Amino acid sequence: MIGDVFSTSHHEVRTMHRQALIAWLMILLQAAMFWYMSETIVFPILVAVISSPALWWRHRWQISSASLPWIDLAVAIVCALQWNLAPYEPPTMTTVLNYPLVHAAGQFFLLVQVARLWASRSDRPMPIYLPLLAVIVFICLGDVQLSKTGRMRRMHQRATLALVGLSCAYYSMARRRQESQSTSVRWVRPTASVAILAICVVSTRAGNEWLLEKWSDIENFLRGSETRPAAGRQNVLIGFSGQAPLGSIQFLRSSLDEQIAMRVISDRAPGYLRGAVFERYTLRGWESHSDWIPISRSRKAVPTPNRSAAAIHAPSSAQSVFLLRENFASNLRPVTIWRAPSMDQFTFLPLTTSQLEAPIDILNFDRHSVVSTDNMPPEAKLTAWVPDPSGLNPFEPIVQPMLWETGTPLNLDRQVTMTAKLRLQQVPEQLTTNPNLLQLATKVFEGCKSPSEKLTAIQNYFAKWHYSTSVEIPPMIDPMLYFLLEKPAANCEFFASGTAILLRIAGIPCRYVTGFSGGEYNLLGKYWVVRQRDAHAWVEAYVPNEGWVIVDSTPADHIPKAVTKFGLWQLWDELTLRGQIIRTALAAEGWSSKWRALKLALLSFLNTIPGALMTGGLLFLAVRKLRFARRKTNSRPLEPTVIELRRLLDELDHRLRRLKLERAAHETLHQFAARLHQAASSHSILSEAAEWYLHYADTRYGRLMHPEILKALRIELQAVCARLSERPTSL
Repeated sequence: MIGDVFSTSHHEVRTMHRQALIAWLMILLQAAMFWYMSETIVFPILVAVISSPALWWRHRWQISSASLPWIDLAVAIVCALQWNLAPYEPPTMTTVLNYPLVHAAGQFFLLVQVARLWASRSDRPMPIYLPLLAVIVFICLGDVQLSKTGRMRRMHQRATLALVGLSCAYYSMARRRQESQSTSVRWVRPTASVAILAICVVSTRAGNEWLLEKWSDIENFLRGSETRPAAGRQNVLIGFSGQAPLGSIQFLRSSLDEQIAMRVISDRAPGYLRGAVFERYTLRGWESHSDWIPISRSRKAVPTPNRSAAAIHAPSSAQSVFLLRENFASNLRPVTIWRAPSMDQFTFLPLTTSQLEAPIDILNFDRHSVVSTDNMPPEAKLTAWVPDPSGLNPFEPIVQPMLWETGTPLNLDRQVTMTAKLRLQQVPEQLTTNPNLLQLATKVFEGCKSPSEKLTAIQNYFAKWHYSTSVEIPPMIDPMLYFLLEKPAANCEFFASGTAILLRIAGIPCRYVTGFSGGEYNLLGKYWVVRQRDAHAWVEAYVPNEGWVIVDSTPADHIPKAVTKFGLWQLWDELTLRGQIIRTALAAEGWSSKWRALKLALLSFLNTIPGALMTGGLLFLAVRKLRFARRKTNSRPLEPTVIELRRLLDELDHRLRRLKLERAAHETLHQFAARLHQAASSHSILSEAAEWYLHYADTRYGRLMHPEILKALRIELQAVCARLSERPTSL
């Protein structure tokens, strides 16, 4: 045991430090992949914060090897509790395995590596199995849907190659034999390693290509006939898909109220962001039967407003510009929308969006200007260009034409216009034949001579009604009939639906719209945070010579409003947005595009408070590291005998620490020996340990470092350690 201590030379100590540095880089790589693949930022930052100090302070706060099993057990318990109490649900991925369990397992194996980094010592190599734990983490993170163009697959491949390179460097830094090797033998191991690595890369590449070709069959075999959609993800679909049952938006607001839906970069409150439009009302709620219209990128130049507000917040990667309607304003302003991963199946845009920037070549949208996400990459940046100042479009058609030429809509014919009006004035027969409802509509619009007056009248009518998040409708009765005649307290969906029914009875074409309104302004990042509690329903009415007009009849106190708040959560949320921007930049095609986008994203990040704090912290650590390296460079290298003496001293200090006897930092060797002599009245072995410390002090500081004296000191230490091993764990 003592001989092992002596066998570590000064060169090997530096080698072990380099191995610890490589282990730290592997841990950071896995943390970065956790952030990229699972799209969560809390755990990766926690791992980076815990593991980084281990490179400089692990000798000061070193974890003993005996406590590692207990640490592993505690980490396993924490990960198991997280899996049971707050299981992670993948926001954008279709998985084969039980992903919450696999995600928790990956977190466990990564934290195990962090514990090994803190427990490492400079006189012995790190565990040989550490890269194997990293491989397990990558396997847990690799449970993603495979596709030939998937950004997750490509990033996982690149990170895997980086892990292979770090693993090779890790093993090359392992403790080498002390025997000298001839020059011919010295090149055998590196050559064999390179050959084996090349074989592994080629075989893995071939296997990957085969797996991509056969993946659909393998996936069907693994899944059988079942799919396991995430519960939270199903909730998000309610109200924004082809159907919107009454109560779906309120269910979304109450069940996922604090969940972030999107972040909007705009110089003013985003206002109403529409996600779905519905035409037909039934007893089950609202339905949409729209055909998708494909349009190519616009050949017309965008007007020249100030683009700096949008460009400073996001990378200007390959974005296509799509003309959604003819421009009627002389100036446009940008509204940049970053959707949360849970909302990547929908787009939410202002009603007056004239042009849209998106990272696709063909855009699909329906006849009500709702944009589809079928061919849109997840977490893509969308920039809507809206009139500035905001205003109505008097040239807006009642529906978008089905035929477009070179990105420009063709005029609607009279038949299509009349058909659209009839469809947008449809009211179920059980409502139009109810005399009480017809009498109510006559009363509400009494004295109104124009469509604009009718819109004002309907809003004034509902302004005094009561609002409630829960509505109880008797069975076997139409919800709208009950709501309009009995006037119960209700939520925004009932007010919007009642408004649409009464306006249609009055002959005004209108449509039921769901989306978001309001938001919280992030003062640090200068953007708006829209949460699920801001989900809302309203009506868009068509007025001749004015276009589409938003009609919100929900009592004003209960309409989601834009508010300005300040809290520490804004600092964290800004980090989340920057992470999404960087992930999107890395997903860009081509290395030049990646570099330009990533550079802009990082530059914009440095202008934020989190970026400034992180940059300052990195500079502080770099300066501290340079000073330490310069101090080591200026100091003379220690003699082998001095290194050997230090190993002897560390060994006895470690033995006595187990017995609850520790030398204080301010205590000299002679003072500690005197304290041991005082405690030796009942334990004579402590007297022998005290004598050894005195002999050590004479040898070290009395310049008596003769080989024979060192040998005697070593033999004496072995005897003391043997006696200490016979004692109980505590004196």
